[in-house]
Amino acid sequence: MRLSVFLVFSFFVWIGAGDSRAGFVPDLILKPEDVTVLMAGDGTNPNGLRPWIDDHRRLQIRNWPVGGKTTWTVTVPERGSYAVNVLFSHTVQIPLRVAVAAGDSRCEKLSEFIPRQAWRRLPLEGVLDLGPGQQTLTLSIGGAENGSEGTLELLSIELVQPEVQRRQKEAALRLRSEADTRWFREAGFGLMIHWTSGVTPRHGAPKPYEEAVRDFDLPLFVDQVARTGARVVTLTTSHARMFFPAPLRSLEAILPGRTSSRDLVGELADALRARGIRLMLYYHLGSNADPKWQEASGFFKTDTREFWDHWSAVIGEAGERYGERLAGWWFDDGTANYYYRSAPWERLARVAKTGHSGRLICFNPWVLPPATEFEDYLAGEGGGDPTLGGSLKPEDQGRISSGMYAGRQASAAIVMESVWDHVKRDSEISLPRWSPEKLGDLLGRFRALGNVPLLNCEIYQNGSLSPATVDLLHRISTDPKISTP
Repeated sequence: MRLSVFLVFSFFVWIGAGDSRAGFVPDLILKPEDVTVLMAGDGTNPNGLRPWIDDHRRLQIRNWPVGGKTTWTVTVPERGSYAVNVLFSHTVQIPLRVAVAAGDSRCEKLSEFIPRQAWRRLPLEGVLDLGPGQQTLTLSIGGAENGSEGTLELLSIELVQPEVQRRQKEAALRLRSEADTRWFREAGFGLMIHWTSGVTPRHGAPKPYEEAVRDFDLPLFVDQVARTGARVVTLTTSHARMFFPAPLRSLEAILPGRTSSRDLVGELADALRARGIRLMLYYHLGSNADPKWQEASGFFKTDTREFWDHWSAVIGEAGERYGERLAGWWFDDGTANYYYRSAPWERLARVAKTGHSGRLICFNPWVLPPATEFEDYLAGEGGGDPTLGGSLKPEDQGRISSGMYAGRQASAAIVMESVWDHVKRDSEISLPRWSPEKLGDLLGRFRALGNVPLLNCEIYQNGSLSPATVDLLHRISTDPKISTP
């Protein structure tokens, strides 16, 4: 999500390009063979409420009043019965009755307040029987007792035919069973590196992307990573703008000039592998920081088939190119960006595992419910609590046993210094946020639970990390008095 940078940037996008909320317009046509997502922001809401953030991301409505209603007018292509999930934050400290109705058909459920478990995907009881043509769906959330007050956050509702839901759940679990996460847990911790088109050198003007990839000091970077003791590296490829540090023909065909002649990913995978370290890649599907990519990729088209075809071409080519050398994908904005497009999750997951069925994948939900079951581990952005609010216990051996992320290998992406990426010109990378003792204790608690933290380290454009950060992690990894168990 990277909200600290995003909120500032969104203001300037709005000033320069008009109200970006008109960017993606859903067709509101139900998908009989898949899950249909209806975002709260695309319905008619109490008091004219709009989403909290709505640019290339589409997020929840805040201050949605208990006792309120949201309506959507949808097109049903053929008669069918649909199960309904409601995604909202139950922060009101009373039981709530949640219902979705269409004509005489209605499904509902009582949602109990559970401390520390706010966001949930609540499956309603019963199904909606919907005939073909236009139908008006009405969501209501009210107190179980008269006179209840308060507000909550509302993200969406999901509609899926029960047999489709069952098949997809089984398919997701089969794919997950093929991805062995033991090596990931045994790594103890890893590094996340935001080396992107926007990264700056320690001094002076940044080089153009092709030159920066050419001059990336691979031996220095690999030596520094090895010194930290990390056994896995997640390298950011695309972030605010779509670039990839390798000669991917598929990306060049969509938008020329966004790749490099040097295959930095392949070289890095080989060099790390020689030191017993695995490589994963971070990928962002696009943002308002890159209007050229949005136009070329079909980013905001209501018919999303072209966009997902482009995504599949890029991710599939990378997977085929690197095979087992690519251990995983970390896909950002899963719930904030993929989700509102009713993404074809099974297709995307299978494409992401092209060339290596055991490759680990995740779709970052931020603090929201997960976008899909078609993932192997939790992205855990900003997850400083190793127990995930009690959802991960020592006997779970790293596999989350309860809560909305149940079934996934636990992981967390944590800022090591002060920001995710070093983009301020003529500046030093900040000092680490922790003392050796405090960071050693934190990593020890993560390791004891099988939860894998990815420590995001700033990096200069030449490929060098902060010596202070490297030395701190080296000390923790080698000093028996403070090293993780």
